Amino acid sequence: MRLNHFLNILALGLLLLSFLTASGIYYLIYLPRIEEQLIDRQDRDLQAVQKGIAYAQKNLDTLSYDYAIWDDMVHFVDNVSPEFVAKNLYDNAFEAANIDGFYVFNRQNQLVWHYQSGADFAMQQLPLVKAGVAGKLLPSKAEMDAGKPSVRSGLLRMGDRVVYFSNVTVMPSNGEGLVAGSLLTVRNVSQAIREEIEQFSLIKFDLEVLPQSQAPGEITLGFREPPKVEKIAAEHSWYVHDALGVPSFKITVLHDRNQIPSMFTIESILMFLSVLVMSYIAIVPFSALVVRPLRVANAVLDKMAHRGILLTMPTSWVITEVAKLTESFNLVVEKLQRHQNYLESLSFNDPLTGIANRRSLEVFAERADKQWREGKGAIGFIMLDIDFFKHYNDTVGHQNGDQALIKVAQALMLECRRRGELVTRYGGEEFCVVIHGDNLAQMELLAKRMLQRVRDLNIYHQASPFEIVTVSMGAVLYDGYHPEFANDDWQTMIKLADEQLYKAKESGRNNLQVLHRKVSPLFVVG
Repeated sequence: MRLNHFLNILALGLLLLSFLTASGIYYLIYLPRIEEQLIDRQDRDLQAVQKGIAYAQKNLDTLSYDYAIWDDMVHFVDNVSPEFVAKNLYDNAFEAANIDGFYVFNRQNQLVWHYQSGADFAMQQLPLVKAGVAGKLLPSKAEMDAGKPSVRSGLLRMGDRVVYFSNVTVMPSNGEGLVAGSLLTVRNVSQAIREEIEQFSLIKFDLEVLPQSQAPGEITLGFREPPKVEKIAAEHSWYVHDALGVPSFKITVLHDRNQIPSMFTIESILMFLSVLVMSYIAIVPFSALVVRPLRVANAVLDKMAHRGILLTMPTSWVITEVAKLTESFNLVVEKLQRHQNYLESLSFNDPLTGIANRRSLEVFAERADKQWREGKGAIGFIMLDIDFFKHYNDTVGHQNGDQALIKVAQALMLECRRRGELVTRYGGEEFCVVIHGDNLAQMELLAKRMLQRVRDLNIYHQASPFEIVTVSMGAVLYDGYHPEFANDDWQTMIKLADEQLYKAKESGRNNLQVLHRKVSPLFVVG
């Protein structure tokens, strides 16, 4: 047999073997694994959406707990007074916290006072006459008699609306004693919440409120029950019932990856032809075009496995399939990085108080400083410190001290709701507020409101000359950027605010000291 004939037969044999091998690998190994991966991926999409919807309800529990575990609220339940409502339960506070309904019940689960943002949230919309309300929507008798805080939360059907709800027993501030009643807060599950969840999860989904008269005809899941993917599809839907078992939502997740790649594509045919051509040429080009990309891919994967980091691959390869494979790999890496960034963003809150932490402060301050240097408004910082907090801890104990920290943090957060304002826990009993875009008068007004908000908490402090928990504040405000301030970064600004805080303490505490940094009229550039 002549060499050229042998090469022809070898090339045909290689082509046939490649085809058979590829077919076997595709149908016996690759296809089942891809199906498994796609099902797993779509299953994770569903779980991410479900967890995002559930997570959006968490801060409602914190807000309800702050209002319910409060001595003044215990007195209010027993003796409803307009003065208490005017001082503590005003509409602006509920609007700022996105609360659509605030309902106060006595120990017999009878409504004694309520707030509603609209007719859709009137008390008549509450399903209080349905069976099973006690223990699911309102506290049961056993929970009332336990003498400890208890919480019920989830979804609730209110007429044509579906809302998040949180119900907390009303008790003294120390969390022990006779239960006076319970506090129910609701927030409408709106399309804005859906868009926010979709933005953070990077997964598209639809949220459809079921008509009251429509029964889904399928099994409905609870608010915190994750659905399960059984087969690959372009979209998956499931129904969710509320805390009383009433069908409420239809959730439809739209998957970005929903098709199994076909073996018979133009690219795959070109790959087989390239194998035949390369068989006639030599093994060296084969190594350069195929083996080298595999070696590079292996090196990248090896680094990822041993270093625990995500890396991308070069995409400038001659063979189309290799280039597309690396591009697809890089797309997966980018998505993984986005998901990783999303998960990291969940760690930007302080675990005790629920407000932004030191890490959030650094990110927000860096952005505000950059915009200030670009000439976009003023920048300022307020440093706050709870007065005599160590003595407070020594007097009432660290657990009550933590509760005081939580209440002060939530009080500060209720005042810092505007765009360009962020309140963060700086460390221990210290807080830092970043302000971008305000003038001096606005900043002073905000600081005074926060001072008064903390005083209004009326937390008894035996070791303080004021007999209640108070804060001292030091602030610094820079007007629009000027080269005179070129060397003042945001860390320097915080240091200046901290110096003002020291002056506030020296001048008797429970007050505000402000440093206004503005351009010197004698400063000359050049």
